Amino acid sequence: MKQHIFIVDDDKEALAEMSECIEDEGFRISTASSAEIMWRKLKRDPCHLLLLDIKLPGESGLSITKKIRQNSKVGIIFISGKGDPIDRVVGLEIGADDYIAKPFTPQEVLIRVKRVLSRTAMHIYPPAQEKSDTASCTLAFDGWQLHVGAYSLIAPSGQEVSLTTAEFKLLKIFTLSPKRILSRDYLLEQIHDATWVGYDRGIDGLVSRLRKKLLYEAGEPMKIKTIRGLGYMFTAPVKSIT
Repeated sequence: MKQHIFIVDDDKEALAEMSECIEDEGFRISTASSAEIMWRKLKRDPCHLLLLDIKLPGESGLSITKKIRQNSKVGIIFISGKGDPIDRVVGLEIGADDYIAKPFTPQEVLIRVKRVLSRTAMHIYPPAQEKSDTASCTLAFDGWQLHVGAYSLIAPSGQEVSLTTAEFKLLKIFTLSPKRILSRDYLLEQIHDATWVGYDRGIDGLVSRLRKKLLYEAGEPMKIKTIRGLGYMFTAPVKSIT
């Protein structure tokens, strides 16, 4: 599935230039010339990253960012014109991930888009609504059953597999978001509380240990795939059993 990039700018020339260079790299693009149009489109089609002009007609990029940051960590890159250093600083302070100053080159846009997505790829806006019954559901995949409420993993053989708390949390995150790229930063954030300071490569060891516990037949396809430069993806189909 292509990642969805939303560009909001009332400068038609800049909008067309950014859309073309990003789309050529395999991303899916949506555009808007104002916040009003953007909000309307996002209700129907969530995005993985927003490129926002700071000075839009009507509602500004700063105002948009404040609203989005109330419930989402989706990637946000500001587009700023010359002579806006204060706006850039304020934008970064309220939650933007980066900014691009006009005039820009297509190469710069792509580098900044890919860099931000490497940290925020899991997040979308509007955020997906988590089902209220996930706290007690059973998640089934390839003959395995993860009993969320009971904190237990049952192998296809019927035997219970011992998991540490961190391994259980990691598997739960993967099975709740199958076939989606999850960044190391996101996984660390979900596994540990906000005060925990971690090393992102520490997640690699945790993934490695979990992979070993999910292997029960020689030659079975790996369920947790490494996505170079972005993170991991749980490849097995998952269904919820309530």
